[in-house]
Amino acid sequence: MAAEISIATDEPEPPEADFAFYIDFKRAVGSASRVFEATQQFIKACERFDRALAASIDANIETVMVLEDIESGSLKTWLRSVLETTDDQALKDLDWKRIVGQYLVKAKYLVLKWIDKDRNPEDIMTLSEDIQQLAEETGVRHLADYPQVNPASLIEAVTDFDKVKDHLVEGDEAAMVVPDGEPAEFDITFRVDIQEIQQLAVREVHEHNVPSMVLVVRKPDYLGSSMWDFRHGRRPLSARIEDEAWLRGFQARTIEVRPGDALRCRARIEMAYGHDNELISESHFIEQVHEVLENRYGRQTVIDLSPDPDNG
Repeated sequence: MAAEISIATDEPEPPEADFAFYIDFKRAVGSASRVFEATQQFIKACERFDRALAASIDANIETVMVLEDIESGSLKTWLRSVLETTDDQALKDLDWKRIVGQYLVKAKYLVLKWIDKDRNPEDIMTLSEDIQQLAEETGVRHLADYPQVNPASLIEAVTDFDKVKDHLVEGDEAAMVVPDGEPAEFDITFRVDIQEIQQLAVREVHEHNVPSMVLVVRKPDYLGSSMWDFRHGRRPLSARIEDEAWLRGFQARTIEVRPGDALRCRARIEMAYGHDNELISESHFIEQVHEVLENRYGRQTVIDLSPDPDNG
């Protein structure tokens, strides 16, 4: 679907735009691209969260975020969700697109207000229940069986929205603006503790030990402070290497590993389940590296068949 872009000084009237992402950026400070990168991150966060929100109404609803307008001066990007369904049998004969569109805006607004540092850290399930209540208030389903948004999707949304702050500098101001209501402001001086949020949603963690598995290296961690990116079959995954002796050898360059090579290793997989019995997260840890397997077909001809997680 094509999106028309225009520059205007007046705010578009609803329902032409559902909401906007506003940045009042500090001039002559930081990278010029940061404003557009923050906007892109916000839009990507909205798109991914909308898919989870729409599924709580009907699994057949598809969402597309389109650009309605961009204001001059401080950057204000007006956005609108376009909704389609392949099966409307579960939906009442109402103006469901407008009603569900309002629900998507309210739910995103609710999440942004929830992560504000001035609020107490409520249980993630309470947030899920509040969003479920918003879904029920739409009244667009024939049956009142609106499922809660998966806590894993809520954690993803909190993480995605918090990443918007990565692109902003001190003095910048950012907010989600709705036509009727106070803006949901981003406090760039406060960062969400994602691990703490995840713990709120976890009911139990199951560990699985894998004596030997082969992981193809996509991106090594040369600094030793983050995760390695691997591929297992066609599935991409990230893992932390806990074999300190092997890491010291790699960082001292006595062990060579390049993208396309593989690690034969002993691994541990931790699966966290929420109070709704859904899988929230799956974490991988390499406890011991047995050997490095060189790519015999040549490192320059590696074809990564794993899907791009951002593009499904």
